[in-house]
Amino acid sequence: MPTGAVDEPGSESLQVVAALMGDLVDRVRGAASVLDYLNLLLCLHFLRGAAPERFGSLAARARVLHTLDEAAELLKDIGRTTDEDMRNIGVHSSMQQALERLEPRTARDLGKVVEAIGCLTEDVFGLILDEYERQATLGSGEFFTPRAVVRLMTRLTCSPFEPEEPLSVYDPYARDGGFLIEASAFCASDPRGRTRGGVPRTYGETRRADTWRLATMNLLLHGVSPSLDLKQTVPWQDSSGRASAEKFDVVLSNPPFNMTDPGREERSEGQWAFGAPPVDNDNFAWVQHCLARLRAGGRAGIIMPNKAGNSSHKADRTIRANLVERGCVECVIALPAQMFTGTSVPVSVWILRPPTDPCENTLFLNARHMGTKNGPRRTLSPADVDSILSAYQSHTSTDPALLGRQQAPDGMPMPGAVVSRADLRRSDYSLNPLDHVALHSHEKAEASLELARARQQLHAAEEHLLHVQEALARKALDAHHRAPGSPMAGRQVPMVELASVCEIQAGPSYSKLGKKQRAANGTVPVVFPRHLKDQRVTDEADERVTQETARRLRAFELHDQDIVCVRSGAITMPALVQLSQTGWLMSPNVIRLRIAERHAGRVLPEYLFHYLCLDETVAWMQDRAAATAAPSLRSESLGSLRIPLPDLAEQHETVAALNDLDTLDRAHRAVAACVRRTRTALADTLLAPRTHLTSDIPAHDRTDKETP
Repeated sequence: MPTGAVDEPGSESLQVVAALMGDLVDRVRGAASVLDYLNLLLCLHFLRGAAPERFGSLAARARVLHTLDEAAELLKDIGRTTDEDMRNIGVHSSMQQALERLEPRTARDLGKVVEAIGCLTEDVFGLILDEYERQATLGSGEFFTPRAVVRLMTRLTCSPFEPEEPLSVYDPYARDGGFLIEASAFCASDPRGRTRGGVPRTYGETRRADTWRLATMNLLLHGVSPSLDLKQTVPWQDSSGRASAEKFDVVLSNPPFNMTDPGREERSEGQWAFGAPPVDNDNFAWVQHCLARLRAGGRAGIIMPNKAGNSSHKADRTIRANLVERGCVECVIALPAQMFTGTSVPVSVWILRPPTDPCENTLFLNARHMGTKNGPRRTLSPADVDSILSAYQSHTSTDPALLGRQQAPDGMPMPGAVVSRADLRRSDYSLNPLDHVALHSHEKAEASLELARARQQLHAAEEHLLHVQEALARKALDAHHRAPGSPMAGRQVPMVELASVCEIQAGPSYSKLGKKQRAANGTVPVVFPRHLKDQRVTDEADERVTQETARRLRAFELHDQDIVCVRSGAITMPALVQLSQTGWLMSPNVIRLRIAERHAGRVLPEYLFHYLCLDETVAWMQDRAAATAAPSLRSESLGSLRIPLPDLAEQHETVAALNDLDTLDRAHRAVAACVRRTRTALADTLLAPRTHLTSDIPAHDRTDKETP
């Protein structure tokens, strides 16, 4: 019985995988590649699910490893066991060779990897691949399609079929096999979760041997027959394999888009049913290949860059025109940005049907506002997927209960538009949802609500500014009379070096706190130079580590009243740590100043902070940083800075006067920020489109809305 991939792994599994993709990567791989280490993780994960008894035997050996020779022998046996298990089902694998290249530093490091895999309580094959893409920073984009997108496309293409269908599913660029896995699981049971008694036949192709091996293991773990072919050419150039002639009920794919090959010959017009694609771009070659493999009544789902929908290239425009005129484009859904590890190009999902089963209109949905931020990427929740599917069904279903339902289960309408073939002609056959979906009523209501909130905040900020001005007027005047320039004007004040009154600590090295140590599920924020704004440490906390990592790096904690300076990069004003930020960690790019205990009663941290914020002091630090080979402020250089140190009473006077003016400055800036927000909200309300009709201006004459 096929099982779908885990959509949201548990927190324990997230922690285990984060640990496996942390320090252990370098400690176990040695001179081998990160991909060889990835093969080890996936072999162990595969054996744990497919051959638990054999995995148990290997895990027992791992617990008593003592020497590197024993570790090398265990790696060899893990690879051989995986190869044997896959060979028994007719799949050739060479994992033993890959694992023998690994060079663990210690036998215990390998034991930790096997132990961690044994702690997993659910399938995390996709999560391991995701972490590989994110933490190894390869940007290959080869393995991974977000699981929520896979689930959405599967339900969009498979739902219209009768209960005993579809019978076959094809992916011409299989990556990790995710579409074949999800389609098999979806079609094997009815909406109530009851077994239907059969599963669709699946077939996929891939052009990389490493991807092929990993996808095969993934399919096996999920109970799907691993019918994958390793191809040397793109599918439309291969006339010998069965995929080139066989038709399928469902075609699902996330092909490599915007690929170019300057040496390629001109494409033959006769080979392409909708027009020859440009020589330097395969986007519409993949679209036509997917359509060519659909049987009558079938459905295809393919991920495409938004620019393909309104590209001004003559060949692209011709193909789009033919697709529209022959009724092949059923739906186009714009996805949120930053969903993929390998590209920042905004993309859409195209739902296609063969010309033998044409549609008269095309549904456009705009889901770019959906999803939640997860580190550098956005993710769709199960509720988001349900909302998009509901909007699609409201326009396409024949079920009277669903027809005309314009809102998702959460009660919010989904921005969308049904566009006729005639209107698509007037838009120069644009298939970019942003050219057709304008603001809906709920978005206009949101704009009005945002304007009301902005005006309310502006009023509150102005009231606060008045209170601050009234409270500080007399104090500022009094401070001016007592000390026209500085409390120390005309007095002899001792000068001391900063290092004599402060403990100066540079941030940890990159090996201790680099990308590998930071985790999406971390709870302890890490402070980088970009977080030092307006003399404060911001609360953005977009970089975090786990509690375990924080305990290991306790020497680099921040405390209340610590001063944080930029160590490397553009030297700016320092920041003063607040009480609520106690326990946060320094990044390698900052320096911490803390009053030495022996001077706690005679030096105010805020006094030092204000002196370090002087323009001339910042210029002094910038000069010292620029004098190094790479711009960097050394702790020794900062410690040599000479500062005036009056008695404690004068320090208090200075701090009080400057703090008052800082309070006034922040109040003014808060009003200015509210004015800008109100202006933006008012502009959104006054200048928003009044209609969702497509513009009559041809697409090639309009300013492009998307830039990859």
